[in-house]
Amino acid sequence: MLNNSKIDLFRNVSALFTDYDGTIAPIDVARQLSKPPVAIYEKLNEISKYIPIAVISTKDCDFLIPRTDFARAWSCTNGLEIRIGGSHHIHEDLPKWQDKFESLINAINSINELKGIYLEVKRVGNLIGGLGIDWRTKGSINMKVLNQIIKSASESGFKVIKYRGHPFIDIYPGIQIDKGYAVMRLRELMGIKGPIMYMGDSENDIPAMRIVEYPIGIRHRYNEGLDLPVLLWVHENELPIFLDYLLTALKSKVH
Repeated sequence: MLNNSKIDLFRNVSALFTDYDGTIAPIDVARQLSKPPVAIYEKLNEISKYIPIAVISTKDCDFLIPRTDFARAWSCTNGLEIRIGGSHHIHEDLPKWQDKFESLINAINSINELKGIYLEVKRVGNLIGGLGIDWRTKGSINMKVLNQIIKSASESGFKVIKYRGHPFIDIYPGIQIDKGYAVMRLRELMGIKGPIMYMGDSENDIPAMRIVEYPIGIRHRYNEGLDLPVLLWVHENELPIFLDYLLTALKSKVH
């Protein structure tokens, strides 16, 4: 998985930015049960004593923060909200999308074939920042109906994100932001001057991976064969070992 030259490189890492679903938390569990496994959580907690950690996710901050209290900062709802300490940064164009969100929610709730799926309303303060259609608990979804919703949302100007093999989709305002934007904003707001490591597992992570010094891909059964612009791939079962390598490299820089 690793060689000594790459381990030596990790001594220069100044911050760890990470995706959530499929990277540090499993995909195939119900939303309310989602959290990083103990082995991963403990390693991230240790790493946070040496470098700052930020979580960059399509999930909302109220969901993420209680599950990732090792982090110093969070970019939530696909970059529409950033929280650092007690400060919140909300994208200025979000209020313009509230009426469209309400119409889309009403349309989804009126479809009988979608009963039993989880409609996640991603909150950004008192605003709606995004929607998630999640069928993990139900096990399957009527794809014809789902494609009708995707078409309707796209025609209304929303950005629909589909994840290969993942049992959920996300719908966001057509605002020109992505995880690359989130990395740049966090780098600026956190005052990160040195190299950043970013861990992710899907196409949605590509904009972030392209602008950091150490992009790491997390491999699992839902993204087999997926090509991402990464320095190396780490299998999900080996992630605690990989994080231990990073921790060892960081400790060696201190001593």
